[in-house]
Amino acid sequence: MSRQQEKFNFAELKGRVAVITGAGNFGIGWGLAKHSALNLRMHVALIDLHEATVERAAAELRAMAPDLNILALACDVTNSADLIRALNQIDDAFADTSIGAVFANAGVLFNSSILKSDIEDWEATLNVNVLGVVKTIKAFVPKLQAQTQKSIFCTTASVGGLVRGDGGAAAYQASKHAVVALTESLSFEIAKKSPQVHVRVLCPCIVSTSLMQSSQLIKSAKNAPAGGNLEPIKPNEMVLGMTPERHAEQVFDLISDGKFYLVTDNVKPYVDHNLPFAAMDIIAERFANLKELQLDNSDAFATPAAGYPSAILKGPMFQGGTTFSNGD
Repeated sequence: MSRQQEKFNFAELKGRVAVITGAGNFGIGWGLAKHSALNLRMHVALIDLHEATVERAAAELRAMAPDLNILALACDVTNSADLIRALNQIDDAFADTSIGAVFANAGVLFNSSILKSDIEDWEATLNVNVLGVVKTIKAFVPKLQAQTQKSIFCTTASVGGLVRGDGGAAAYQASKHAVVALTESLSFEIAKKSPQVHVRVLCPCIVSTSLMQSSQLIKSAKNAPAGGNLEPIKPNEMVLGMTPERHAEQVFDLISDGKFYLVTDNVKPYVDHNLPFAAMDIIAERFANLKELQLDNSDAFATPAAGYPSAILKGPMFQGGTTFSNGD
């Protein structure tokens, strides 16, 4: 086992800087930022596309943690120059403080089948979800490698990046499979030379976020400047979903335990019900198919309680007819 995947003592992060992309719309990134500040006592650099969005989130976090330095940065993760500029701003703002954690979390989701999808949505999805992660790696990992202290570099994929392809979010799932593979590659690439950088991939199940709405807003405002006056979107209420805050607890618990694949299922104590997503069962189905060199499409012929067939949304959480508008 690589030192990269040993248990992580969060006392080593206190007083250092957490950098989180996609942190402006009070979803997964916000939960990670809030936990980093309030629970780990880290300074935080929040990054999002539009200035008004990320400033609003930063203002809320500053009010909760007035003794910490909370930096808000408007940055397009698909633009390498923007990311380098953000890193330089972080270096300036935290001149005597090292970076303890980087979460490459920015992403978009456009729900559609392949045949009914817009090619522009595919281009945006792959550009943000895949190349945005690659560019974040190239901007920040060398900085972490130059430090002697332990640090965390975590990408955000999805449980959709570990299971069989489904009919409803093909572009999103394809991008998240790519994120899993490229994060595995990064871990392998630096395992020997930089064992102090703990590489992780986050694979959420159902979290209450505004990902679909914020993605549509970004799409409609794609010609607006990064500093445009766009308001953040609060998360949807999902009856059985995790809150971003409880989700962040599970993320850091898994990091602490030395896990590489941070599969955050809807289980207690992170939710207050007994209806899990059952991620590991559905992941196991995919690998059983691979072992047999077959694709089991029987779910495509099913008539589930939710009203539409799915190879993914079929565990205990969905057997009572629960439906969700977005996957993580």
